[in-house]
Amino acid sequence: MSYQSSNMRFITIISHFFLTSLITQTTAVAKPTPKKGPRILCVGDSLTDGYGVDKKSAYPAQLEKRLHAGGMPHAQVINAGTPGATSSSGLATLRFHFKRMKPDLVIYALGANDGLRGISVQETEKKLAAALEFMQSAGVKVILTGMQAPPNYGKKFPKEFAAIFPRLAKKYNVHLMPFLLDGVGGERNLNQADGIHPNEAGYKVVSQNLYDQVRKIYVDSVN
Repeated sequence: MSYQSSNMRFITIISHFFLTSLITQTTAVAKPTPKKGPRILCVGDSLTDGYGVDKKSAYPAQLEKRLHAGGMPHAQVINAGTPGATSSSGLATLRFHFKRMKPDLVIYALGANDGLRGISVQETEKKLAAALEFMQSAGVKVILTGMQAPPNYGKKFPKEFAAIFPRLAKKYNVHLMPFLLDGVGGERNLNQADGIHPNEAGYKVVSQNLYDQVRKIYVDSVN
């Protein structure tokens, strides 16, 4: 075999190898990326954690099921509820979870224990504001859920306490769910024996209300 023919054969082999490699790489690049739904972090207290019921019945798990059935099959809802938590622990909870993964949306449901314990309105508002500023600086969407204080504190404190949430929602331009337990609070058949925590049926109502809020952000806003 002549030198020239050997050289041509070598070039042909190399060219074929290069073309095959290029096609393989192109095919690999062309593979569809896994679909991702919004990652929703639920920060709250025992009302979020699901005190007294199975975790699958708490509103974060039920919300995820509703989102999957409602056309958002890749949505992830993370339960970051801590029994007994007040607004004071919110910022630390956010930092802990944000270090591990940045959510697309935070359902921020803290403040109920502040109202139960009679913590000053100014202190609660200050802590909630710090958390909202942190979330805004991170560029995530927020649903702030309103809370109510028990009536045994008189008229002034419950009224001033309830006013914190719409005031902050307006100031920081975040979505507001006026009351986390709307349609559930005070309904004996939707609450456990303590009259505070929802039962499974109550959490279905809460999850539906939150589902409607999430739809406003991810579905209705683009239609």
